[in-house]
Amino acid sequence: MNDVYRALQQQLGLISRSSTDYLKAVAELSKSTSPVAALQRSLAERFTSNRDLFGNTAAILSQSRLISDATSNFRDLAVVNANLTSLVSSANIVDSSLSKVFADHNALRSSISSIAMEPSVSHLLSSVDTTRLLHTSLSAQYRLLSLETASFGSLIGASTLFANDLSSTLGKFTSSYRDLVECIPTIPESQVPFITKYSPIEYSLELEVLEQISTDEPSEEDVELPEVDEELALFDDKLLILINGARQSLTSDNPDKIRHVTTSIRELFTHIIHGLAPDAEIMLWSRDSADYCNGKPTRRARLLYICRNFACGPLVKFVEDDVRAVLTLVDSLNAGTHVVQSKLTEIQLAAIVYRMESLALYLLKVSKGG
Repeated sequence: MNDVYRALQQQLGLISRSSTDYLKAVAELSKSTSPVAALQRSLAERFTSNRDLFGNTAAILSQSRLISDATSNFRDLAVVNANLTSLVSSANIVDSSLSKVFADHNALRSSISSIAMEPSVSHLLSSVDTTRLLHTSLSAQYRLLSLETASFGSLIGASTLFANDLSSTLGKFTSSYRDLVECIPTIPESQVPFITKYSPIEYSLELEVLEQISTDEPSEEDVELPEVDEELALFDDKLLILINGARQSLTSDNPDKIRHVTTSIRELFTHIIHGLAPDAEIMLWSRDSADYCNGKPTRRARLLYICRNFACGPLVKFVEDDVRAVLTLVDSLNAGTHVVQSKLTEIQLAAIVYRMESLALYLLKVSKGG
């Protein structure tokens, strides 16, 4: 697997460099007397280069799927990335639904807002958006290689039982991520941008948290979470008190700050899921006895309700496993369950808070249908 590991690392560098080249090209627009022509020329050059780059990436991913000693997680993620590579490679048509993926890339969006409507330019913009998407998911596969050789939770004194819980939830999450991406060709085109934009972020951040508490490997660059505070404020401005309280507790000297942080973000999740799926609305929506326990809607029923606007069954499973993965860690840390000796650092706690912020944003977006 070492050869595949090195090849994947090299491809990540090339893809990252491609995105950087786009940003440099945009920065040069203000100096150009003919910005449309300059942007068109630069994007066309990068697009041609990326088609070759994606082709090479597809070959590496095909090889990685077939390695006999690869873990099921690694094989599943290789399938995901092979499918995403195929989507990215074909995203060169005008008004492609994928052209809106990562449209919140603010530096690019603000720089080209006045000229992006030019027909000669708009179809090429899909390449920069999907390049970033693919980089996020490929980075997850690269990190999984090193993570799976470590003992989950070893840096925070996790017990064997807790480590097994973390490993199990990751396996389920990886499988549901694969199923979600495989269903993309069958869902309405209008729903593709949301699923391809936010789902890779969710999976990547799960690996980042596990990496932070399990290995000494340097962390990847931060994944941008657009408008998380704005979305929380629009939904319920009281939620900003909870998330800001958790953020402020990160740097405090309070010996009980781990409990304070985890309590705040757990309460944030509870407010969001109950706010998006209130008891009264679920009772009008479903009469199925399987959706209730002791007269109250189950967590799965609430998630089904939140996902009701999507014509994609695997999305519900992905959301369930996403929630399960986050709560497995947060609830155990909050109660001290399974952890022999808490050694959480400020950086590790920050990664966990960021992970819950991402989940909160994801649920809010899902409830709107994207």
